[in-house]
Amino acid sequence: MNDLDTRIRAAAPDVPDVPGLAGHRARILQEARGRRGRRLRIWAASAVASILLIGGGSMAVAGTGNETPWGWIADNVFSIGRPDGSACFQGIRVMWEGLAADDPIVLDARAIVADIDLEALDTAAVEAQILADHVAAMNDPNEPAPREMSPDEVKQSAISSIVAERLFAGLLERGHEMWPGHEVRLSSDTTECR
Repeated sequence: MNDLDTRIRAAAPDVPDVPGLAGHRARILQEARGRRGRRLRIWAASAVASILLIGGGSMAVAGTGNETPWGWIADNVFSIGRPDGSACFQGIRVMWEGLAADDPIVLDARAIVADIDLEALDTAAVEAQILADHVAAMNDPNEPAPREMSPDEVKQSAISSIVAERLFAGLLERGHEMWPGHEVRLSSDTTECR
């Protein structure tokens, strides 16, 4: 100890021992040690839970890379780059009603759609048919009413048609039958690509 500590201790008044104070002091210290251990366990459990939530949330957000501009996760996505730097985006997902998410037809449908390489699809024949149908379109009084579509819109429409054909053919190959209340369908949302 240094000289200052010695002088302070010497100048301090004597405090008489209060009977029973030692036992009371020991009980307080024992409870504090118990609370400290409990606090440490609670803190450790909270830290682990936070890490799991943050890490698990990050993994959930990371997803499959099929996030859409509309905030939902698609079973498959397709994007066409444009000269201005924007992109024509198409998100395709399998939809169902009255079935569980783990129903075999739902799982197979989602797997079939997810496994289609949309970038590698040969869409030329379907695109030609779509253009021919739009050129030959008629309105109610049976007058010609051709509809114009941009090349990107035609491509998106062709992809939707091909995915639908492959989905339903794949479900038949796997032995699935559909009836009202036990069916899946495709939903496709696209950005404006005019």
